[in-house]
Amino acid sequence: MVRTAADLLSTGGVAGTTVDRVLAVSGAPRGSVYHHFPDGRSQLLVEAVGYAGAYVERSIREAPRASDALDSFVAFWRARLESTDFRAGCPLLAATIDDGPGGPDAREMQLVAADYLGRWEVALAGRLEDAGLDTASARERAEQSLSLLEGAVAMSRARRDIGPLDSAASAIGVLFRAAATRD
Repeated sequence: MVRTAADLLSTGGVAGTTVDRVLAVSGAPRGSVYHHFPDGRSQLLVEAVGYAGAYVERSIREAPRASDALDSFVAFWRARLESTDFRAGCPLLAATIDDGPGGPDAREMQLVAADYLGRWEVALAGRLEDAGLDTASARERAEQSLSLLEGAVAMSRARRDIGPLDSAASAIGVLFRAAATRD
C-alpha cells in the first residue's frame, strides 16, 4: 500500500492519492488500511513520501561515485517518464507543492519531503567529497544537481519530451567532471 501510494503521488499528486484509489490499485483489503495506518490517509501519505525518499537516498549512498548516482537517477527518470507517458513526477515534489486541503497533515508530509530532499543532498555531497571536492563545494554542487534534476523532470513532464532531463544530465556531468579533476 505504501509503494502504491508513492506511485500514485507521483502521477496524481496528493489530491489524486485517496485511500480508495490505493486500495483499488494495490488490491489490499479495506481493513488493512485501518490496521496498518490507524491515522488513515494522512499517515499513509506521510509513509509513502518517506518510502520514496528512502529509496532515492539509499540508491545515492550505494553508488560508488557521484557520476554513478547521477547515471542511476537519470536512467530511473527516463524509464519512469517514458513508461508513464510523462505522467509521473517526483512524489516528494508532489507532497511539497500539492498539499491538497492543507492543514497539519499536509505540513507533516511536507516536512518529511523536505527532510529527505536534505538527505539526498547530503548523500550526493558525500559522493562528491569522495571524488576530492571540499565539503562546501560538494554541498553546493549537490544542491545544484538535485535542483537541476527535479526541475528537468517537471519540464520533461510539461513538454512530454525527455530533452530537459538529458540537458540537465549533461550540465551536471560537466559539474561532476570539473569536481573530479579539481584536485
